[in-house]
Amino acid sequence: MQKSFIQLYLEHKEKIAHKWTSYLEIYDSAFAPFRNLPINLLEIGVQNGGSLEIWSKYFENALKIVGCDINPRCKELIFSDPKIRIVTGDSCREETKNKILAETSSYNLIIDDGSHKSSDIIKNFALYFPHLANKGIYLIEDLHCSYWKEFEGGLFYPYSAMGFLKKLVDIINYQHWAVAKERKELLKEFEKLYDINIGNDTLSQIYKIEFFNSVCMITKSVEEGSSIGKPIVAGTTAEISPGIKDSGGAVFFPDQKENFWSNETSFESLEEKLIQKLAEKEKEIERIKNSFSWKLIQPIQYILQKILKISASNHQ
Repeated sequence: MQKSFIQLYLEHKEKIAHKWTSYLEIYDSAFAPFRNLPINLLEIGVQNGGSLEIWSKYFENALKIVGCDINPRCKELIFSDPKIRIVTGDSCREETKNKILAETSSYNLIIDDGSHKSSDIIKNFALYFPHLANKGIYLIEDLHCSYWKEFEGGLFYPYSAMGFLKKLVDIINYQHWAVAKERKELLKEFEKLYDINIGNDTLSQIYKIEFFNSVCMITKSVEEGSSIGKPIVAGTTAEISPGIKDSGGAVFFPDQKENFWSNETSFESLEEKLIQKLAEKEKEIERIKNSFSWKLIQPIQYILQKILKISASNHQ
Protein backbone atom coordinates (compact mmCIF):
# COMPACT_ATOMS: atom_id res chain seq x y z
CA MET A 1 0.00 0.00 0.00
CA GLN A 2 1.31 3.43 -0.97
CA LYS A 3 2.02 5.96 1.75
CA SER A 4 -0.06 9.13 1.83
CA PHE A 5 1.50 12.49 1.08
CA ILE A 6 1.20 13.36 4.77
CA GLN A 7 3.13 10.21 5.74
CA LEU A 8 5.86 10.91 3.20
CA TYR A 9 6.11 14.50 4.39
CA LEU A 10 6.37 13.62 8.08
CA GLU A 11 8.95 10.90 7.39
CA HIS A 12 11.09 13.15 5.18
CA LYS A 13 14.68 13.48 6.46
CA GLU A 14 16.54 15.23 3.64
CA LYS A 15 16.27 18.82 2.41
CA ILE A 16 13.95 21.02 4.47
CA ALA A 17 10.38 21.69 3.31
CA HIS A 18 7.88 24.07 4.91
CA LYS A 19 4.10 23.65 4.45
CA TRP A 20 0.99 24.32 6.52
CA THR A 21 -0.88 21.28 7.90
CA SER A 22 -4.02 21.94 5.85
CA TYR A 23 -1.95 22.05 2.64
CA LEU A 24 -0.84 18.44 3.14
CA GLU A 25 -4.48 17.35 3.37
CA ILE A 26 -5.32 19.26 0.19
CA TYR A 27 -2.44 17.61 -1.68
CA ASP A 28 -3.48 14.14 -0.57
CA SER A 29 -7.02 14.68 -1.79
CA ALA A 30 -6.45 16.71 -4.96
CA PHE A 31 -3.34 15.01 -6.31
CA ALA A 32 -4.33 11.39 -5.67
CA PRO A 33 -5.73 10.88 -9.23
CA PHE A 34 -2.33 11.92 -10.66
CA ARG A 35 -0.24 9.81 -8.31
CA ASN A 36 0.65 6.90 -10.59
CA LEU A 37 0.57 8.79 -13.88
CA PRO A 38 3.57 9.93 -15.97
CA ILE A 39 3.03 13.59 -15.12
CA ASN A 40 5.10 16.76 -15.33
CA LEU A 41 5.05 19.03 -12.28
CA LEU A 42 6.19 22.65 -11.94
CA GLU A 43 6.73 24.29 -8.56
CA ILE A 44 7.48 28.02 -8.49
CA GLY A 45 9.52 28.66 -5.36
CA VAL A 46 12.23 26.13 -4.45
CA GLN A 47 13.94 27.53 -1.34
CA ASN A 48 15.82 24.55 0.17
CA GLY A 49 14.39 22.01 -2.28
CA GLY A 50 12.67 19.75 0.26
CA SER A 51 9.24 19.85 -1.36
CA LEU A 52 10.73 18.76 -4.71
CA GLU A 53 12.18 15.67 -3.03
CA ILE A 54 8.82 14.84 -1.47
CA TRP A 55 7.02 15.33 -4.81
CA SER A 56 9.47 12.88 -6.40
CA LYS A 57 8.64 10.28 -3.74
CA TYR A 58 4.89 10.82 -4.08
CA PHE A 59 4.85 10.88 -7.89
CA GLU A 60 7.13 7.91 -8.54
CA ASN A 61 6.13 7.73 -12.22
CA ALA A 62 6.57 11.44 -12.89
CA LEU A 63 8.50 12.36 -16.02
CA LYS A 64 9.83 15.68 -14.73
CA ILE A 65 9.56 17.64 -11.51
CA VAL A 66 10.74 21.16 -12.26
CA GLY A 67 11.45 23.76 -9.60
CA CYS A 68 11.93 27.45 -10.39
CA ASP A 69 13.45 29.99 -8.01
CA ILE A 70 14.72 33.54 -8.37
CA ASN A 71 17.68 32.76 -6.07
CA PRO A 72 20.63 31.71 -8.29
CA ARG A 73 22.06 29.64 -5.40
CA CYS A 74 19.25 27.12 -5.92
CA LYS A 75 21.19 25.96 -8.99
CA GLU A 76 23.74 24.51 -6.53
CA LEU A 77 21.17 22.12 -5.02
CA ILE A 78 21.94 18.46 -5.76
CA PHE A 79 19.19 15.84 -5.97
CA SER A 80 19.53 12.06 -6.11
CA ASP A 81 16.45 11.73 -8.34
CA PRO A 82 17.33 12.66 -11.96
CA LYS A 83 13.75 13.69 -12.76
CA ILE A 84 14.11 16.74 -10.48
CA ARG A 85 15.25 19.77 -12.46
CA ILE A 86 16.05 23.31 -11.31
CA VAL A 87 15.50 26.51 -13.29
CA THR A 88 16.77 29.77 -11.78
CA GLY A 89 15.37 33.18 -12.65
CA ASP A 90 12.33 35.38 -12.16
CA SER A 91 9.34 33.23 -13.15
CA CYS A 92 7.51 36.38 -14.31
CA ARG A 93 10.09 37.09 -17.01
CA GLU A 94 9.85 35.73 -20.53
CA GLU A 95 13.39 34.32 -20.58
CA THR A 96 12.72 32.27 -17.44
CA LYS A 97 9.42 31.03 -18.87
CA ASN A 98 11.29 29.87 -21.97
CA LYS A 99 13.72 27.89 -19.79
CA ILE A 100 10.82 26.29 -17.91
CA LEU A 101 9.07 25.33 -21.15
CA ALA A 102 12.34 24.00 -22.55
CA GLU A 103 12.07 21.25 -19.90
CA THR A 104 8.59 20.30 -21.19
CA SER A 105 5.95 22.20 -23.14
CA SER A 106 3.09 21.43 -20.73
CA TYR A 107 2.61 20.59 -17.06
CA ASN A 108 -0.09 18.52 -15.36
CA LEU A 109 0.39 20.22 -12.00
CA ILE A 110 1.59 23.77 -11.40
CA ILE A 111 2.14 25.01 -7.84
CA ASP A 112 2.81 28.70 -7.21
CA ASP A 113 4.71 28.96 -3.93
CA GLY A 114 6.87 31.86 -5.08
CA SER A 115 7.12 35.43 -3.81
CA HIS A 116 3.41 35.57 -2.76
CA LYS A 117 3.24 39.15 -4.09
CA SER A 118 -0.05 39.84 -5.86
CA SER A 119 1.64 41.07 -9.04
CA ASP A 120 3.77 37.92 -9.30
CA ILE A 121 0.83 35.58 -8.61
CA ILE A 122 -1.24 37.24 -11.33
CA LYS A 123 1.64 37.38 -13.83
CA ASN A 124 2.51 33.73 -13.18
CA PHE A 125 -1.07 32.68 -13.85
CA ALA A 126 -1.11 34.64 -17.12
CA LEU A 127 2.18 33.05 -18.21
CA TYR A 128 1.74 29.43 -17.13
CA PHE A 129 -1.98 28.56 -17.07
CA PRO A 130 -1.96 28.39 -20.90
CA HIS A 131 0.71 25.67 -20.55
CA LEU A 132 -1.28 23.61 -18.04
CA ALA A 133 -2.30 20.26 -19.56
CA ASN A 134 -5.93 19.33 -20.05
CA LYS A 135 -7.51 18.20 -16.73
CA GLY A 136 -4.48 19.66 -14.95
CA ILE A 137 -4.49 21.62 -11.68
CA TYR A 138 -3.02 25.08 -11.06
CA LEU A 139 -2.58 25.58 -7.31
CA ILE A 140 -1.68 28.87 -5.60
CA GLU A 141 -0.40 28.75 -2.02
CA ASP A 142 -0.17 31.28 0.82
CA LEU A 143 -2.94 33.57 -0.38
CA HIS A 144 -3.18 35.05 3.12
CA CYS A 145 -0.42 37.36 1.86
CA SER A 146 -3.00 38.84 -0.50
CA TYR A 147 -4.46 40.70 2.49
CA TRP A 148 -1.18 42.39 3.46
CA LYS A 149 0.31 45.64 2.14
CA GLU A 150 3.80 44.13 2.26
CA PHE A 151 2.73 41.71 -0.49
CA GLU A 152 0.77 44.24 -2.59
CA GLY A 153 -2.54 43.32 -1.00
CA GLY A 154 -5.29 44.44 1.34
CA LEU A 155 -8.81 43.31 2.21
CA PHE A 156 -10.40 45.95 -0.04
CA TYR A 157 -7.57 46.40 -2.55
CA PRO A 158 -9.22 45.70 -5.93
CA TYR A 159 -6.02 44.54 -7.66
CA SER A 160 -4.82 41.97 -5.13
CA ALA A 161 -4.35 38.31 -6.04
CA MET A 162 -7.63 37.49 -4.31
CA GLY A 163 -9.33 40.29 -6.23
CA PHE A 164 -8.09 38.70 -9.45
CA LEU A 165 -9.22 35.20 -8.48
CA LYS A 166 -12.69 36.47 -7.57
CA LYS A 167 -12.94 37.83 -11.11
CA LEU A 168 -12.11 34.35 -12.42
CA VAL A 169 -15.14 33.02 -10.52
CA ASP A 170 -17.33 35.42 -12.50
CA ILE A 171 -15.60 34.30 -15.70
CA ILE A 172 -16.57 30.69 -14.98
CA ASN A 173 -20.19 31.89 -15.06
CA TYR A 174 -19.69 33.85 -18.30
CA GLN A 175 -22.49 31.88 -19.97
CA HIS A 176 -25.04 33.65 -17.75
CA TRP A 177 -23.85 37.25 -17.98
CA ALA A 178 -26.40 37.90 -20.76
CA VAL A 179 -24.54 41.04 -21.86
CA ALA A 180 -22.39 41.65 -24.94
CA LYS A 181 -18.99 41.34 -23.27
CA GLU A 182 -15.98 39.08 -23.73
CA ARG A 183 -14.47 37.21 -20.79
CA LYS A 184 -11.20 39.12 -20.87
CA GLU A 185 -13.01 42.46 -20.54
CA LEU A 186 -13.51 41.65 -16.87
CA LEU A 187 -9.72 41.63 -16.43
CA LYS A 188 -8.85 44.75 -18.41
CA GLU A 189 -7.73 46.74 -15.35
CA PHE A 190 -5.46 43.89 -14.26
CA GLU A 191 -4.06 43.60 -17.78
CA LYS A 192 -3.28 47.31 -17.83
CA LEU A 193 -1.77 47.45 -14.33
CA TYR A 194 0.31 44.27 -14.53
CA ASP A 195 1.06 44.27 -18.27
CA ILE A 196 -0.46 40.84 -18.89
CA ASN A 197 -2.60 39.34 -21.63
CA ILE A 198 -4.92 36.38 -21.10
CA GLY A 199 -6.91 35.27 -24.14
CA ASN A 200 -10.61 34.45 -24.18
CA ASP A 201 -9.83 30.88 -25.25
CA THR A 202 -7.60 30.38 -22.21
CA LEU A 203 -10.21 31.84 -19.86
CA SER A 204 -12.91 29.60 -21.36
CA GLN A 205 -10.88 26.53 -20.27
CA ILE A 206 -11.20 27.31 -16.55
CA TYR A 207 -13.40 24.42 -15.46
CA LYS A 208 -13.40 24.67 -11.69
CA ILE A 209 -12.10 26.98 -8.96
CA GLU A 210 -11.84 25.78 -5.37
CA PHE A 211 -10.88 27.89 -2.37
CA PHE A 212 -9.40 26.72 0.91
CA ASN A 213 -7.77 28.71 3.69
CA SER A 214 -4.90 30.50 1.86
CA VAL A 215 -5.12 28.19 -1.16
CA CYS A 216 -6.83 28.43 -4.54
CA MET A 217 -7.01 25.43 -6.89
CA ILE A 218 -7.97 25.92 -10.54
CA THR A 219 -8.77 22.95 -12.79
CA LYS A 220 -8.51 23.16 -16.57
CA SER A 221 -10.74 21.42 -19.11
CA VAL A 222 -10.26 22.00 -22.82
CA GLU A 223 -13.40 20.09 -23.87
CA GLU A 224 -15.92 21.00 -21.18
CA GLY A 225 -14.68 24.43 -20.17
CA SER A 226 -17.05 26.13 -17.77
CA SER A 227 -20.28 25.34 -19.63
CA ILE A 228 -23.28 24.44 -17.48
CA GLY A 229 -24.12 21.72 -20.00
CA LYS A 230 -27.50 20.67 -21.36
CA PRO A 231 -30.66 20.47 -19.21
CA ILE A 232 -31.93 16.93 -18.60
CA VAL A 233 -35.54 16.15 -17.68
CA ALA A 234 -36.24 12.95 -15.76
CA GLY A 235 -39.64 11.47 -14.85
CA THR A 236 -43.03 11.38 -16.63
CA THR A 237 -45.48 13.39 -14.51
CA ALA A 238 -45.44 17.16 -13.94
CA GLU A 239 -48.55 18.10 -11.94
CA ILE A 240 -47.31 21.44 -10.62
CA SER A 241 -45.28 22.79 -13.56
CA PRO A 242 -46.40 20.85 -16.65
CA GLY A 243 -44.58 23.20 -19.02
CA ILE A 244 -41.24 21.67 -18.08
CA LYS A 245 -42.19 18.36 -19.71
CA ASP A 246 -42.97 19.98 -23.07
CA SER A 247 -39.99 22.35 -23.01
CA GLY A 248 -37.50 19.51 -22.70
CA GLY A 249 -35.91 21.41 -19.83
CA ALA A 250 -34.85 24.35 -22.01
CA VAL A 251 -33.84 27.41 -19.99
CA PHE A 252 -34.37 31.01 -21.06
CA PHE A 253 -31.55 33.47 -20.33
CA PRO A 254 -33.03 37.00 -20.18
CA ASP A 255 -31.05 39.81 -21.82
CA GLN A 256 -29.34 41.91 -19.14
CA LYS A 257 -28.13 44.87 -21.19
CA GLU A 258 -30.63 47.15 -19.41
CA ASN A 259 -29.76 45.77 -15.98
CA PHE A 260 -28.13 48.55 -13.93
CA TRP A 261 -25.90 46.02 -12.15
CA SER A 262 -24.75 44.36 -15.38
CA ASN A 263 -23.80 47.63 -17.04
CA GLU A 264 -20.20 48.53 -16.41
CA THR A 265 -20.69 52.29 -16.64
CA SER A 266 -23.43 52.30 -14.05
CA PHE A 267 -22.05 49.52 -11.86
CA GLU A 268 -18.66 51.14 -11.41
CA SER A 269 -19.70 53.67 -8.81
CA LEU A 270 -17.73 56.84 -8.24
CA GLU A 271 -16.33 55.35 -5.01
CA GLU A 272 -14.99 52.27 -6.81
CA LYS A 273 -13.49 54.39 -9.59
CA LEU A 274 -11.78 56.62 -7.03
CA ILE A 275 -10.35 53.59 -5.19
CA GLN A 276 -8.98 52.22 -8.44
CA LYS A 277 -7.50 55.58 -9.47
CA LEU A 278 -5.95 55.99 -6.03
CA ALA A 279 -4.35 52.55 -6.29
CA GLU A 280 -2.93 53.45 -9.70
CA LYS A 281 -1.55 56.76 -8.37
CA GLU A 282 0.06 55.01 -5.40
CA LYS A 283 1.85 52.68 -7.81
CA GLU A 284 2.94 55.68 -9.88
CA ILE A 285 4.24 57.54 -6.81
CA GLU A 286 6.15 54.42 -5.72
CA ARG A 287 7.79 54.21 -9.16
CA ILE A 288 8.77 57.89 -9.00
CA LYS A 289 10.23 57.52 -5.50
CA ASN A 290 12.37 54.62 -6.69
CA SER A 291 13.60 56.53 -9.75
CA PHE A 292 17.12 58.00 -10.01
CA SER A 293 15.87 61.57 -10.53
CA TRP A 294 13.80 61.46 -7.33
CA LYS A 295 16.76 60.20 -5.30
CA LEU A 296 18.83 63.06 -6.78
CA ILE A 297 16.27 65.79 -6.03
CA GLN A 298 15.21 64.57 -2.56
CA PRO A 299 18.34 65.83 -0.67
CA ILE A 300 18.00 69.25 -2.37
CA GLN A 301 14.34 69.47 -1.32
CA TYR A 302 15.34 68.62 2.25
CA ILE A 303 17.97 71.41 2.32
CA LEU A 304 15.50 73.94 0.86
CA GLN A 305 12.94 73.05 3.52
CA LYS A 306 15.55 73.61 6.25
CA ILE A 307 16.51 77.00 4.77
CA LEU A 308 12.86 78.07 4.60
CA LYS A 309 12.33 77.06 8.24
CA ILE A 310 15.40 79.04 9.37
CA SER A 311 14.31 82.04 7.29
CA ALA A 312 10.82 81.92 8.76
CA SER A 313 12.14 81.75 12.34
CA ASN A 314 14.44 84.77 11.73
CA HIS A 315 11.46 86.86 10.63
CA GLN A 316 9.45 86.09 13.75
